[in-house]
Amino acid sequence: MEIKRVSANVDTLLNPQDAVWLNRDSENVPLIPTPLNGNPMIKKISPFIEKSTDHGVVTELSITGAHNGDFLAIRLSWASEKHAEIIDLDEFVDGAAVMFPLTAKASAFTMGSESDPVNAWYWKANLKDEAFDVVARGYGTSARAKSAHDPIACRAVHEGGRWHLVMGREMGPIQGRAGFAAGYPTRVAFAVWDGGNRERSGRKSFSGEFVSLPLEP
Repeated sequence: MEIKRVSANVDTLLNPQDAVWLNRDSENVPLIPTPLNGNPMIKKISPFIEKSTDHGVVTELSITGAHNGDFLAIRLSWASEKHAEIIDLDEFVDGAAVMFPLTAKASAFTMGSESDPVNAWYWKANLKDEAFDVVARGYGTSARAKSAHDPIACRAVHEGGRWHLVMGREMGPIQGRAGFAAGYPTRVAFAVWDGGNRERSGRKSFSGEFVSLPLEP
């Protein structure tokens, strides 16, 4: 899949139901349960999550990307019932993330490392139209914040038994965050949490190691 250049403003790009998305082909990405069982790093953080075997119920994600030269947007769509509220302590919300490496050696499987961190856009269904900007240096190290200076914008619609989510950000380089430029590829990985299946933290579906996506000049 190529992230196409389009003539559209930010409001248009952030609308999951706009023709800029609906008139374009998407790519279906298979998802697998995050490997947790037997992982000593996960066990150190949470013995309960390390023993998880029933996570990863979302098995496919439809993705499309577009940019207007200044703003990059990625649209995600997946099958799920709507879980957007936390009413009790054993309930969780749906979520999704787009992750980018901050170095050439960074790994999506390990959520980066101390020397090779990763940057992610993280959306939860109970948030408003802004996602968390996350930097991780390995399992259990995710530091998330809503940046007033360079926010991750997002809009989500649940329709027909599916979430349709667009997340985006200005393309220019930002200190300590992923940078994007027209004509140059970026590498990405994806993750989805199903709140109805009590998924949170490492209990999720993900796409595997980073893959390259070119940005149309």
